[in-house]
Amino acid sequence: MPKCKKDLSFILVRTQFASNLGTSVRAMKNMGFDNLVLIEPECEVGVEARARSMKGAEILDRARYFPSLEEAQREIGVLVGTTGRFREGSSRLSNCRQFAEGILPRLAEVALGIVFGPEGNGLSRAELRLCQFLVSIPGGSEYPVMNLSQSVAVAAYELHLAFSKMDPLPPGIDQASAGQVQALLQQLEEMLGRRQLPPHLSRRRLMHRLRSLAARTPLQSEDLNMLRQLLRLACSEDSTQKRREAEAQRGKNQS
Repeated sequence: MPKCKKDLSFILVRTQFASNLGTSVRAMKNMGFDNLVLIEPECEVGVEARARSMKGAEILDRARYFPSLEEAQREIGVLVGTTGRFREGSSRLSNCRQFAEGILPRLAEVALGIVFGPEGNGLSRAELRLCQFLVSIPGGSEYPVMNLSQSVAVAAYELHLAFSKMDPLPPGIDQASAGQVQALLQQLEEMLGRRQLPPHLSRRRLMHRLRSLAARTPLQSEDLNMLRQLLRLACSEDSTQKRREAEAQRGKNQS
């Protein structure tokens, strides 16, 4: 599980109303979260949002901006998408309390981003596919749809309770930090980007699975160092092979 609340970001995608942005930030402040990410906000991040955020205005001041959710994922790592699109049938879907109580404590030391879509239609299907986990907030059968800031408040409350119950690591365990795990994932993504993958393998899908695996697998610093050494060895072998192939081709051209 992430060590502390600073390893968790609230990501608001294309937020339309400054009032919702401000009250969402206030809910974050109420529950002790202060990492805010904004993806293409459609409202002004200004006077009204700051007024509605009350004592959370400094969260707005420190907010990070990204042009797309995919760009944010490259820095943050594992994404948890909030949605009302799917009621059942998805292996990635749980309700907010189930995720906070049952899944979050089993996650490894990774950085997490919980993602909220715009007020109109929520996250798109393409954006939901970027998320390793999906959560819903069950409501009454007559009108189950919640306002953006209400959804943020409910999620922040459930996650706050989960963090308050978190047990400290036993002494002597040098667990890798969220930043270290994310750096390794970025290194893997860069390596895959230099490869000519078979047609049936998608780099995006591979990275999706690797992020899910990293989220479920606690890595100690020693594990991380070993994986980095293996990556360096693989890259070194590739460079040696390419050099030999280039030398062989030059020899053919000269003969």
